[in-house]
Amino acid sequence: MYDYKVRQMNVFRNGKKIYGELYMPEVENCPIAVISHGLNGTHEGSLDIADTFAENGIASYIFDYCGGANINMSDGKTTDMSVLTEARDLSVIIDEVKKIPQIDPNKLFLLGKSQGAYVSTIVACERHGEVAGLIGLYPGYGLYDLVVDEMKKYDEIPSSMDVLSVPLSDRYFKDILSFDIYEKMKRYYGNVLLIHGSEDSIIPLETAEKAAESFPHAKLIVIEGAEHGFHGPERNEVIRLALDFIKKESGL
Repeated sequence: MYDYKVRQMNVFRNGKKIYGELYMPEVENCPIAVISHGLNGTHEGSLDIADTFAENGIASYIFDYCGGANINMSDGKTTDMSVLTEARDLSVIIDEVKKIPQIDPNKLFLLGKSQGAYVSTIVACERHGEVAGLIGLYPGYGLYDLVVDEMKKYDEIPSSMDVLSVPLSDRYFKDILSFDIYEKMKRYYGNVLLIHGSEDSIIPLETAEKAAESFPHAKLIVIEGAEHGFHGPERNEVIRLALDFIKKESGL
């Protein structure tokens, strides 16, 4: 086990603060995982993942997306947020963490939960040569399908709507509908690990299966009985699977 330190590390995009925390083990040239939360989540939902990674010699950066939750520590409102604004947040974060002296920039991994996996996929495809591997935990790829189905009820996209108690503007829906996430996946040739619960009632397992077929190199692990989000023993198992993936891809 490695000793590690945690420090606040904020990043700025167009004057907006992105609150973040860097978990830095006492090791040189170490890999780093940039961990993205889901809709209405925060960095606090990834503390145990960051702890485990850092103890095993892998740095982590956890953060709050601008407007990513009703209450968080970054700037911005949920009505200004979309998967594309979050993708821009994540891209700026990548630029900054690659400057950290102890980090090996060739061993940068993206781990996303739910909508965070959707956003991480966008960025991995755009910056495929810089992302060593991609992990999606209960990945929210079904957002595309859900929005398509929901918008069929309207003559035009509504100016605002609440999703999971989060106020969202038409920008959110327009941005999701502006591209096909499954087509975009075909551009990322790195290895991908997807972990999904068999009983997920929010994002169906079928969407992760479709994603596993769309990525050129993806492995899907199904956690039997798990719902959207992992808890207890199943969460410990998932963290171990993610850790093993990064270790293997990093040559640790």
